[in-house]
Amino acid sequence: MPKALFWVGCWIAAIALGACGDDEPTPELRRVVTADWLNQSLTVLDYEKLVDGQSDAAGAIVGTIDLSPWEPGPIEVELTPDGKTAVVSVGPAFFDGLPSLVGRPDIPAGGTLLIVNLESGIADQVQTEDVPLGIAVSPDGTRAYTANYGTEGARGDSLSVIDIPGRRLIDEITVGNGPEQVALSADGSLGIVNVVSQGGVRIFQTSDVAGTMTDVLATGDDPSDVCFLDGNDRAVVANTFSFTVTLIDTSDPTSPSVIGDVSLETGVPYGLTYVPSRAEILAPMGATAPGVPTSLIAIAKSEDVLTPAAPMQLAGENFPLGAAADAEGAFAFVAHIVDHELSIIDLATRQTRSIQWLSGPGPSYVAVQP
Repeated sequence: MPKALFWVGCWIAAIALGACGDDEPTPELRRVVTADWLNQSLTVLDYEKLVDGQSDAAGAIVGTIDLSPWEPGPIEVELTPDGKTAVVSVGPAFFDGLPSLVGRPDIPAGGTLLIVNLESGIADQVQTEDVPLGIAVSPDGTRAYTANYGTEGARGDSLSVIDIPGRRLIDEITVGNGPEQVALSADGSLGIVNVVSQGGVRIFQTSDVAGTMTDVLATGDDPSDVCFLDGNDRAVVANTFSFTVTLIDTSDPTSPSVIGDVSLETGVPYGLTYVPSRAEILAPMGATAPGVPTSLIAIAKSEDVLTPAAPMQLAGENFPLGAAADAEGAFAFVAHIVDHELSIIDLATRQTRSIQWLSGPGPSYVAVQP
């Protein structure tokens, strides 16, 4: 099985220095991990360095994991709650059909799922029926769910259930043509997956995925990212070509319903991230024209009303697949594929900055250790 090499020199040096005296132990690293896509790597960064307001990429990067054996490269990544394992989808997303969104790069064929030990750098492959894209990890870190969008030439229609410790495929369920993203409720009992070809989403219970999968609930044109809000009774979906976010009632998971929509007219919505400590949904907005910067909109939820705030302009350009936020709701991160930037956003002050370190298209996605 292929093994990916991981540079851990700085960690080893820190341990060695600590062993030479009675200094206080080195604080445990809190990881931020980026999927670097066509750079064919993961980058592991130090959260504290990223949010200190001054560290550059060189000062924040802890190490790089080489994933070059798997083309075209890692497109999305999610972490287990302990921050020690990454679940990584390798594939083209939808960019092989829309290369202009990311500068028309040459995108190699291929795709698979990897489970990566972030301490050793060892990557294990789990082959799903279709090429995966979106990933959700259970709260206990034992299961992953992947929305298998496929490729332009072989569109996927499946949702996979993965045993993370066992590095094996448990189940595959047909959900409809073009599932892109999947999310779980906070307690892990419910899931939601979008189905692009049918203009909506499906709800399922993780105790019996196939047996509880609902019919498609229509939400809008080109439904993309999905997430649950507080508890299990509300979820949202971004409708990219409708420029809306739809609020869904999932209190009866066997019969979900649409509550209403909110329009986002300052860009193209795709990713959604709920920040419980702020009762806000973060929506990175793709630019509507080349050369136009992206933005991040915080959408407040009060009762069943969604209210978007003024956009926060980001340095990077297209195409942000999502945002990640720390558990405290202090900082958020957005990856920009085209100009190789990672935006760092102070959610309290709305101050933003960015770092750069890659040469090819990426980073494409970012995940933060809780």
